[in-house]
Amino acid sequence: MAVPSYTHDLVDLIADSDTTAWSEYDTMTFGGAPDEVDTESALQGTNACSQITNSSTTELCSLGRILTTPVSLSAGQVFLVWHGHGVATTLKNYASGGLRLVAATDVANWKAWAVGGVDVAPFPYAKWVNNPIDPTITAEYSLGTPPSGGTNIYSVGSACILSQPVARGQPHIVDIIRRGRAEARINGGEAANYATFAGFAALNDAQTARWGLIQATTGGYLWKGLLTLGYTSAVDFRDSNKTLFVQDTRKVLSTFNKIEVRQAASRVDWTGIAITCVSPTTTASLGAFEAIDNADINFDLCTFTDLGTFIFLSVSTILNTVFRRCGIITQGGATFTSCSVESSPATHAMLVTNPSVITYCKFTSTGTGHAVRCDTVGTYNWTGNTDTGYTGTRGSNGTPSSGSANAMFYNNSGGLITLNVAGGGQQPSVRNGAGATTTVNATVNVTFDKMKDNSEVRVYLTGTSTEIAGIENATAGSADNRSFAWSAAAATVVDYVIHNFLSGATIYKSIRVNGYTVPASAATIDIQQQLDRNVS
Repeated sequence: MAVPSYTHDLVDLIADSDTTAWSEYDTMTFGGAPDEVDTESALQGTNACSQITNSSTTELCSLGRILTTPVSLSAGQVFLVWHGHGVATTLKNYASGGLRLVAATDVANWKAWAVGGVDVAPFPYAKWVNNPIDPTITAEYSLGTPPSGGTNIYSVGSACILSQPVARGQPHIVDIIRRGRAEARINGGEAANYATFAGFAALNDAQTARWGLIQATTGGYLWKGLLTLGYTSAVDFRDSNKTLFVQDTRKVLSTFNKIEVRQAASRVDWTGIAITCVSPTTTASLGAFEAIDNADINFDLCTFTDLGTFIFLSVSTILNTVFRRCGIITQGGATFTSCSVESSPATHAMLVTNPSVITYCKFTSTGTGHAVRCDTVGTYNWTGNTDTGYTGTRGSNGTPSSGSANAMFYNNSGGLITLNVAGGGQQPSVRNGAGATTTVNATVNVTFDKMKDNSEVRVYLTGTSTEIAGIENATAGSADNRSFAWSAAAATVVDYVIHNFLSGATIYKSIRVNGYTVPASAATIDIQQQLDRNVS
């Protein structure tokens, strides 16, 4: 691959050098005249627009740039506005519309949305915030005949209402205004120069840029919009031990904050990545993840908190990862090992197609909903999985349309699903959908221990040649102390054979045991192999 490429889709509404045609919107005229050439306060580029807010009343102040040609946004696009107030402690709260964004036809015909206030981060501690607004969202405030939806918009600006006037300075301020899907686009990446979050943020945070998409902040990165990994060509994105905070974006569609992985040739490796929605009760978009194409995705030791949905495909491998209070996880055939799915608010925490590759995972219930929903008829291993807080009787359920509404496993396949429990896992409680039945076979682990090097193991159903477990060369453990673990349903009767006759090595006599009954709980059998002195 090539070196990483970090780009975006944002279009400037006005050029940084364009310093004319700013106005106040009607009924929001209690600030001073716009200072269109405020070079001292500029956050991006060299210029900003600001105004005094020293009115003796606590009425609205506003700043808006009036265009000569209207703009229209496509579905899902937003305006992104850098704005704020230098004495943020005087902003009224969000419920009072302390900080607002405005879209207008002219100064007499506008609509506005509350986007912040003294009680919304980064206020009251900071001055600047980059807020998105989707003009198709219903506005809380309006005057005259405002533009319809996101079409024919001649002006975008900022407004604020204060709890008290500020006598000094020009604290209400607006800088760069942009429009687009708010898409961070990343492709490329190569050995020793992989694509990373820091790589994008370094460009995002440049004084000439200030895109507001992935920006460095205390403890990590503040993220919003669409993050496309593999834009138009494959990406090799590898990063570790980073934290992303999903920005509180209240006036956007629910799909606004999302990570997409594209191009089957892409690779995404995340180790110790934490993504947290810091405002799950107020934001309109929690943040979602989707593998659009079947790329090589590998998560290990990651933590996702209060996010939306996750969609994986079969090449994805998810290890030792926590999904805390997240939306539905669509497995898509992906491998999940030693993961924790905690307190999902969804009707089912995971939608799975192949339960066999979900192993040693722990599911914790909020008290309602299912841990796993499976819509695919079949026989699957259910290895090492445990659950807490789900209701219903554990084990098989042979009756369609029955079982606890909050059972751990929901069979919605319309047919028979068989789960063979192994690896110390628990039998799940089961809810069956229409036409569905579920058989749960509890299996028990048996471990052969203390075997010599080069030992071959075969386990057969007793009296048959049907092999239920085996290995050509047991390599687990240490030299001449090898082990092999297998599992079967309790009370299963088997014959097992252990050979050791590698040419050129010490050879041990074959061991054959017929009629071994699998016990009710896990067992370890120490194997005592004797030298075969008849073989030279």
